[in-house]
Amino acid sequence: MKHNFLNAQNILNSIADGVYVTDIDRQIIYWNQAAEVITGWRGRDVLGRSCRDGILCHADKHARNLCGKDTCPLYRAITTGQAAQTPIVVYARHRHGQRIPMQVNVAPIRDGNGDIVGGVEVFRDLSDSMEDQDRAKKIQHQRLKFQMAPDADLRASVHYIPHDIIGGDYYAVDQLSEHLYAFLLADVMGHGTSAALYTMYLRTLFDDNRHLFPDVTAFIDQLNQQLHGLMHKSFSFAAAACGVIDTRQQRVTLTGGAHPGAFIFYRDGLVKQVQIPGFALGMVKQADYSAQTFPFGPGDILFLYTDGAIENCDRQGQALGEDGLQTIVQQIGYPRCHARHQAIETKIIEHAASVGLKDDLTLLEFYWPTPPAK
Repeated sequence: MKHNFLNAQNILNSIADGVYVTDIDRQIIYWNQAAEVITGWRGRDVLGRSCRDGILCHADKHARNLCGKDTCPLYRAITTGQAAQTPIVVYARHRHGQRIPMQVNVAPIRDGNGDIVGGVEVFRDLSDSMEDQDRAKKIQHQRLKFQMAPDADLRASVHYIPHDIIGGDYYAVDQLSEHLYAFLLADVMGHGTSAALYTMYLRTLFDDNRHLFPDVTAFIDQLNQQLHGLMHKSFSFAAAACGVIDTRQQRVTLTGGAHPGAFIFYRDGLVKQVQIPGFALGMVKQADYSAQTFPFGPGDILFLYTDGAIENCDRQGQALGEDGLQTIVQQIGYPRCHARHQAIETKIIEHAASVGLKDDLTLLEFYWPTPPAK
């Protein structure tokens, strides 16, 4: 008995996921029936065209266009030779204009010699489930604390890119008095819904224990003990950096555990790379946390980041690391460059051999403007 129906086109047209295939220049050479149903584009309308020619118009969850080179998941798969290790959430444009949330998987296609000759993207419509995710994202955003007076001495900014719609990074910035500023940057193990639920608890702990500031070690020790009671049975932990900036004493005091570190960019051009060792929060109930104090005055910048900034590996398997991140930051002309946080994120992605960032990414910056000359 001959199974003539067992050919690739029949198989791909029988599944509910959209599938399209491109050559190495991203010219569309195959478009299955589910792709037509999900996007409204008929195969005859898109074959031979580039996927970036106003067809799907992919954007990320922050509405940023992904149809360039380094930001396009399919282009990344073709040029790096790596398939996406986890699904990517993007928003595609339907033929009639509405945005469609999609879960996307991409991979390169190789010929018999192992040479890359194109790419394939498989996508699924997430419209039915995305409403709850979007609501969760709004709730999480409301729990992130960023409170400073408009006339504060310091300026603070944050760049937060969760791996999924919601993420496991948490930040809090709080002005304690006219001259004291407290902050917490934490990265809960993993990403997605479970990690995001733990970040909700961190906001409660921050508010309940803020009276312990400016003693940063007392604060972080209390957080650790309370998180241990919640997290240790599920083997979840949180890397964290905590600190207080004192503009009267012109200093910053840092503590935490298992956090990748921080940079202090001094106004005279010196760059101080700070390590934050110790146990991750929640791992050991009675952990010993110590504090470090550094000069911090007008014209200086404190720059903190989570693991998502340094753990992505290049094609040789080499992680970017703290030194690589410092090189990137300085190459873009930080801090004088325009849209500097976006520029740093772009450079991190360019370094990575993977399709996208493997973890949540948060960049937290404190800048003390130099007072105008009299």
